[in-house]
Amino acid sequence: MNNRKRLLQAATAIAAMTAAAPSFAQTASGTRDTSASRVIVFGDSLSDGGFFAALGAAAPGGGSFTTNPDPVAPEVFSSQLGLTLDPVYGKNGTNYAVGGARVTAPNGFAPSITTQIDRYLASGSFRPGDVVYIQGGGNDYFAFLAGGGANPAILTSAADALAAQVARLEQAGAPTIITMSVQSGGAAPLQAYNARYKAQLAAQGSNVLYFDTDKLFNELVVDAASFGITNVTGQACTTASSLNCTRNTLVSPNANNTYILADSVHPAGISQRVQGQAIASLYKAPEQIGILALSQQATLRRHRAAFENEQRNGLGQDGIALFGGIGYGYFDRDSSRTRIGGSEQSVTGTLGVDIGMGERLGLGIVGGYSDGDGQFDAGQGSFDSETWMISGYGRAAIGPAKLIADVTYGQGNLDTVRSVRLGSALRQHSGSTDSDLFSASGALRIDLVNGPLLNFGPEAGVAYEKIDIDGFSEGDTLSTQASFGSQELESLTGRFGLVASGSMIGGTGFFVRGSYVHEFDDDPRSFSITPAGAPVSWSGDLGRLPRDYASVGMGVNGRIGPVGVRAQAGGEFGRGDLDAVNASAGLYLPF
Repeated sequence: MNNRKRLLQAATAIAAMTAAAPSFAQTASGTRDTSASRVIVFGDSLSDGGFFAALGAAAPGGGSFTTNPDPVAPEVFSSQLGLTLDPVYGKNGTNYAVGGARVTAPNGFAPSITTQIDRYLASGSFRPGDVVYIQGGGNDYFAFLAGGGANPAILTSAADALAAQVARLEQAGAPTIITMSVQSGGAAPLQAYNARYKAQLAAQGSNVLYFDTDKLFNELVVDAASFGITNVTGQACTTASSLNCTRNTLVSPNANNTYILADSVHPAGISQRVQGQAIASLYKAPEQIGILALSQQATLRRHRAAFENEQRNGLGQDGIALFGGIGYGYFDRDSSRTRIGGSEQSVTGTLGVDIGMGERLGLGIVGGYSDGDGQFDAGQGSFDSETWMISGYGRAAIGPAKLIADVTYGQGNLDTVRSVRLGSALRQHSGSTDSDLFSASGALRIDLVNGPLLNFGPEAGVAYEKIDIDGFSEGDTLSTQASFGSQELESLTGRFGLVASGSMIGGTGFFVRGSYVHEFDDDPRSFSITPAGAPVSWSGDLGRLPRDYASVGMGVNGRIGPVGVRAQAGGEFGRGDLDAVNASAGLYLPF
């Protein structure tokens, strides 16, 4: 069957295929859901995942405009999120892209990008977890060339129209929108189109994740060897159009991995894969960098846990005691389909003074230092931290009632390395930022058992925490580089549990605490990221943290001659994908 006959079949079948488009009658949401559930694509041949194959209008084994069966970039992006992307035509999927589509103007029977969006919105609406991928303009460039290159208004109008469609998607409630430039190959009219599109996105204040595809393809040419590419000018396919290109029509058996282009226009498999991976790395970057605030919260809590025994019991003296110690902390956040998790191991140090004013009143001041070594999961980078903190605490007892309170302030320095795998190449984007930490907490306990050796009873407490991470830019200008806005993590927790403790003559004491913790501040954390070359920042909300979990702590101190020894351990459990444990040991010296 020749291509002409296939195209005639496509023209007669398209209306029926459109009627078969799925209906998604869901509630739209304006907030990003980090657990992406669908990728919805509008575009042209650079995103077409098999429209012509569904219509029987492509050679056997063909169907996409690349080195078939290699996936096109949005399919690679979807797979990076653990999702499957199928054409809407014939497979009831969510990829509306069609080869030949212009932004608004008709082009034969290929539905324009505007028409693709019309059809989607006629069938339903957006829902939380939707990620919209939209690109276009290449076929408007070909229309410009077909007219002798004498009417630049074709490209200007196309850029304006594509930006208008992005605004339309935003107004329709699309939670997340990804869009991009067109690879120009150095052609001035396409570069002008890209500049116009960027200017329009900026002028209308679009909240989108913009990727500079043109920049990436320039990098593929300049640094081809890093990607295993050996030919930056030739074509991997022997067919006139990559629509009909298969493994049997490659110029060499591995050409899909060694040539940038499949035909004179469309990217080969390696280029598609690299583009999809690059976009996915930026989509996942906010949650990845968002772990910094969580790790600093764990550092703050670890520091406060290191003096909990002294805060509760003193050191068994009516006077002044110097205490200190070293400790270990571990923090972990699990990865998910769309989130890069990580873990941090820390070595900590504390040095403090406790002032006892009888058995029922005391206060202290404690300085702390933490040196953290963190790793993002699956070899996707690292983060290191140095944090200094200072705390003041107090304790008081009136009959069976015991009150403790503390205030902490700290500052940190954080270094990040975000590793991005692009085909066989590995990029490492480095950044550095600072943090501020603050907490204030208090707890009241009523002892049901109030004896000389053991005190036991229920305790209720409240704690406020605020972690601020400064914005920063990664130190290079590659297409996968990004700048990140400031982060803020604010927490107001209440806890209720049981505490057993004892403070005995001679500096011997202990405590054991088990608490149920509830988070009252349920506001989601926000993010902002600006990829290299992007005219706008993409901002939104990160996933909410679990509101209910358990916290435990225990400590002991005793005397060996004139010097005392002290130890403590604790952790948080049941906090969803977050876990934290800590332990420390040290000495104290009463005066």
